[in-house]
Amino acid sequence: MLRPLEPGEDAALLAVFEGLSARSRELRFLTAMNTLRPSVVRALTDVDGCRHVAWLATVDGRPAGIARYVTIPDGPADLAFEVADAQQGRGLGSLLLDAVATVARANAVTRVSATVHPGNQVSVHLLRRYGLVLQLSYGVLEGDATLCLPEPALVDRAAVLDLAVRRAVLAGRPLPCGASASSVA
Repeated sequence: MLRPLEPGEDAALLAVFEGLSARSRELRFLTAMNTLRPSVVRALTDVDGCRHVAWLATVDGRPAGIARYVTIPDGPADLAFEVADAQQGRGLGSLLLDAVATVARANAVTRVSATVHPGNQVSVHLLRRYGLVLQLSYGVLEGDATLCLPEPALVDRAAVLDLAVRRAVLAGRPLPCGASASSVA
C-alpha cells in the first residue's frame, strides 16, 4: 500500500530506518549511522504536500519504504528514497519514486537532483529512469536533470494525485501546490 507520509509521522520513518541494515543506512545516508537524531527525524517528517513530499509504502501493515522530494529555493528538488532490507528487490523503490515524481510534476517541479553513494547501483538505475545522470564528485554521485515521468506508469497517477489531495482536505491542511478543492469532488 502507498500513501502520503503525514506531518510528524515519526513512527513510520523510524520503522523504515530500523529495517535498514548498517550497509543500507550507509548507502542511503552516505555515512554510517545507528540512529537518527531527533532534529533529522523532525526534518524528514516536516512534510507539507508541496515543498516537501514523502510517500510511505507498507507491506502487511508495516512501514517498508519511503521516497521523498524536497524543493530547494532557486534549485532542483532533491529526490531520495529508502526501502527496508526485507522488502528490497520487490519493486517498492520504483513504485515510491513514481508516486513522488507524479506529485512533484503536479506541483510544477521541473528539475530534480540526487546525491547517491557510488556503491548504490540500484538507486543509480532507478534515478536514471527519472532523467538523472549522475557523475562522481568528491566521492559521491551527484546529478540533476529535467524531471521525466517514465512510461508506462508504475502507479495509477490520477489515483496518487487524488489521494494526496483527499488526505490534505481530511487533515485540514493546505492542498498540495496547484490542487483545487474541486479535484476531490
